[in-house]
Amino acid sequence: MKALLLLLFISINYSNLSAQDSTIVSIKAGYRVKEVLSTSQIYYYPQFTYGKVFLKDGSRAGAKLNYTRLYDQMLFIGPKGDTLALADEKTIKFIIVDQDTFYYDEGYVRIIVDYGDVKLAEKQIWVVADTRKIGTHNKSTSTVAITPLSNYSDDGIARAKSYDLLINEDMVIRKETQYYFGDQNNHFVRAGKKKLLLLFPKEQLNLENYLKENKVNFDKKDDLKKLAQFLGQLY
Repeated sequence: MKALLLLLFISINYSNLSAQDSTIVSIKAGYRVKEVLSTSQIYYYPQFTYGKVFLKDGSRAGAKLNYTRLYDQMLFIGPKGDTLALADEKTIKFIIVDQDTFYYDEGYVRIIVDYGDVKLAEKQIWVVADTRKIGTHNKSTSTVAITPLSNYSDDGIARAKSYDLLINEDMVIRKETQYYFGDQNNHFVRAGKKKLLLLFPKEQLNLENYLKENKVNFDKKDDLKKLAQFLGQLY
């Protein structure tokens, strides 16, 4: 299995925008991420945990694994003790860490409930919600854009040694929990009415009726678990 050196860290400075919401932080150029976010904010597990990677060709491999919310990557400890990221993700069938199951479909998702032909999953990730470029006279101009933090790279390759990368813009990052539905082919789409109808076209009428009779918030886990259970009973 190939490996990709990981953890290109943006230099940032921590500041809560609201005392009630610790998932939103402002970023200032000139600081390192390790000075900003705690390990528990960056990684899904408090420490690297033994797990297994199952590939589509039937092979498997075991290693100490952890998921990083910063760059939506699954990391592992290499033979020399260095931190690497799984590459060739499209060859992955699924990953089991502890009692959790992860799938990869243009990004990693963790299974919440699995009915075989119907799956509900979630992704916890940091996104860039706002950037402020430093312009003339040292004034900043704001640009709102919801962007994965992984887009902020000098060459598109995440490298473990890039602790000193400095940026010339301030930004705001926010930790999001996103929900996804998956089908029997383990294809996952972001939870929403239009994408759900496309994912399960044979059950379009049943889905339409359910959504008319039940108020579903596609950002609320309990609502989506009930919807997934309903869909699972149709197959």
